[in-house]
Amino acid sequence: MKNKIKKEFLYILIGIFLIFFGIYLSVFKKELHFYTPFSIGMLILLIIFYNFILKKNFFRDWTIKRYIFFFVILFLICIIIDKIGLFLGYWKYQYSTFFDEILKYLFEWMAPLFYFMFALMIGLKVFEKKVSYNFAFILSLILFVIPLGLFTEFINHFSNSWIILSMPFSNFKIGNFFVVFQIIGYPLMAIITFIIYRLSEKIK
Repeated sequence: MKNKIKKEFLYILIGIFLIFFGIYLSVFKKELHFYTPFSIGMLILLIIFYNFILKKNFFRDWTIKRYIFFFVILFLICIIIDKIGLFLGYWKYQYSTFFDEILKYLFEWMAPLFYFMFALMIGLKVFEKKVSYNFAFILSLILFVIPLGLFTEFINHFSNSWIILSMPFSNFKIGNFFVVFQIIGYPLMAIITFIIYRLSEKIK
């Protein structure tokens, strides 16, 4: 038990370090790949927080088939969404090498989609015993996912690793923030990953 607590505490420290290291890289170094350590750190913390709330390991019942299904589908979805967004002129990047692409899809698309799903699921666990499931889902998006998206976007604005050019429906902005991207884009990231997770649960 003590070893488990020590291990989780170490993971928490690593997660916090990676988040602040990512923030440092964006704010002070204008490093375009700040999101790699930031998203890994955020994913570590949210997994641990989720496990703490549920009192069990999220990956405990996962089979090899489930791992393969979830991560392969998530990886393909990341590429599809990104390519569509680039094609439609919704966003752009300031890098273009093959190594950049690897970092982008593994750690700056897959990891963020994963941690936004955990933010959504944590919110569900917080609210589902107090209100209906559907209302808990909406509250989770509003109070957990969207604020996390705003924080992510705020940190990105120091280095502009990704640059939002326009959005469907409306290009209305509050300061540097595209409203559609904040209230629809980030929730969709959580919802899409959540759907893939639910589908993966059916894999034995």
